[in-house]
Amino acid sequence: MIVGFSGKLYKRYDGDGIDLIKEVVDEALDMAGLEYKDIDGVLSTFGRGGFLGNKSFISGSDQLSEYLGIRARYLDNIQYGGPSALTMIYRAYKAIRSGEANTVLCVQGGKISQFRDGLVTPQKTDFVDTAFDEFIKVYTQMSPISDYAMVAYRHSKLFGTTDEQRALVSVSQRYNAMSNEKAMFKTPLTVKDVLSSRIVSYPLHLLEIVYPVDGFHAFIVSKKTSKSSLRNVDILGYGEAHWSNPPPEWEDIIYTPAVESSKMASFNLNRVDVFELYDSFTITVMLQMEDIGLVEKGKVGKFVESNDLTYKGNIPLNTGGGSLNTGQPAYMSGGVILEEALLQLNGMAKGRQVKDVNTAFLNGIGWWSRRHSVTLVLGEKK
Repeated sequence: MIVGFSGKLYKRYDGDGIDLIKEVVDEALDMAGLEYKDIDGVLSTFGRGGFLGNKSFISGSDQLSEYLGIRARYLDNIQYGGPSALTMIYRAYKAIRSGEANTVLCVQGGKISQFRDGLVTPQKTDFVDTAFDEFIKVYTQMSPISDYAMVAYRHSKLFGTTDEQRALVSVSQRYNAMSNEKAMFKTPLTVKDVLSSRIVSYPLHLLEIVYPVDGFHAFIVSKKTSKSSLRNVDILGYGEAHWSNPPPEWEDIIYTPAVESSKMASFNLNRVDVFELYDSFTITVMLQMEDIGLVEKGKVGKFVESNDLTYKGNIPLNTGGGSLNTGQPAYMSGGVILEEALLQLNGMAKGRQVKDVNTAFLNGIGWWSRRHSVTLVLGEKK
């Protein structure tokens, strides 16, 4: 039912974000063999700014429909960061099966280089993490980097996880990225290279941290499959979890909502051919490996040392290099891992194709403080 997809990423895109969206949607529709007139549902998740000058969309799906000339009877805006792309696929499937729509366009991304490079300064009053920011954020911080750095430090103190072990995640994903034409970073990495890169927020090094970029991903979900050459991929498992209270109120910050979303998906990991896990930071990947049940909590450091996580290895993980190497469009990696999963499932991952991929396990982590998780398992039902 996913009949077309596309993604475009740039360190800096000179035009308006709305023009880049159209380029991406055009490509996805071309793959699907469909036209704009076929779309009757639109789902979106957009970052701030860059759509018309530096202005943001208020209701992305509605405004996108207006711009593209889509007459939709099903609209939804899903706004909890990176994993929203995975939720869009699930809701699009549901909408089609319930008869609410026939063809649904799902778009995630944004144009944020102007904020990244300091060309535009966001107003402090226009965006908050929680309703309690004034009580929680009492010190100057580099959110979300400082937040994840604190998690990495606690994981190290509790379990002895080392900088070298975290660096192995960067090394294996860079190896995968070397065969990905969309990757921005392709120079081979060693553990020494990672540890020699500067500390950004202790203990996280520069080469453990994602680079925000301009870009969008589009996915077409439709029951009109006659013109598409893609496999009839179905949803084999799905779960989402939302921890609305801030991390200081959690049992421990070394856990993520993935412990709940993965249980809801209820899928046997021994049947998984590729894992695509949200990789905003090296520690993000490691936390998810534990929380989805791939390894026991606290033992992920030894796990990455004793297993091959490259596309050639026994546990192929983030086979395209992840957003650590493609860049993270508008601070959201969901589209990156979803596109890679679809490439693998359809035998289209040139130079890094894992053999006989029939099942892809995806997990997304969202928002600044890791409060949302979505697990999506894609493959063909047997």
